[in-house]
Amino acid sequence: MQVLDRHGVSWNRYYLTWAFRPAWTLHQEVDYRFLTETGAWHQLAIHSHVHYRPHTNAEFALGATRMENGGPEPSKTPYPHRVEWRTFQEIHFWTPLVKPFTIHHRYRIEQRFLKSAEAPFVWRGRYRLQINWTLPHPRWTVHLSNEAFLNWGRGIAYVFDQNRTYVGISYSFSPCLRVEAGYMMQWQQTGKPNRLYQRDIGRVSIFHQL
Repeated sequence: MQVLDRHGVSWNRYYLTWAFRPAWTLHQEVDYRFLTETGAWHQLAIHSHVHYRPHTNAEFALGATRMENGGPEPSKTPYPHRVEWRTFQEIHFWTPLVKPFTIHHRYRIEQRFLKSAEAPFVWRGRYRLQINWTLPHPRWTVHLSNEAFLNWGRGIAYVFDQNRTYVGISYSFSPCLRVEAGYMMQWQQTGKPNRLYQRDIGRVSIFHQL
């Protein structure tokens, strides 16, 4: 049985999309995260990726991430900042259901470059299943998702990395501006046997399309 270290985190994201050619888009994300109990800085994630959409229900992407990590949990002891670089590849599929529901599948493979003597390079696979429900007022949409993360590669201590379950609601002010707020439950490996972080995450996102 896993022993859980539970605490709260706030995730705050700005997501910019630029359609620079037909079927091609550039995506830029900045995600600032802090621990709600202490207000301590937790993570700063910067993602840049290019997407190609050859079909209405399919999309492919390549990208890179700079992840700067602070304290993983509330603590009186300061944590040193650690920077991790990643490259990744994605495939997206959309499955239309009975209106007003759609299903969004995202498959991602990441190459993680870590400052670790045991595992300086790690592969991570991610799969996210998301259901979108457009409410009778079409500006409002409910989002439900679950995402699983698995590690592999030489020197890894654990195959399971984390799992995220999310529920949120968004409002579209225009075709170019949407705001989303929701709650995420995250279970993440701590690096210690039989111990997981369990995080209650409040998530706010601003989506902006040029």
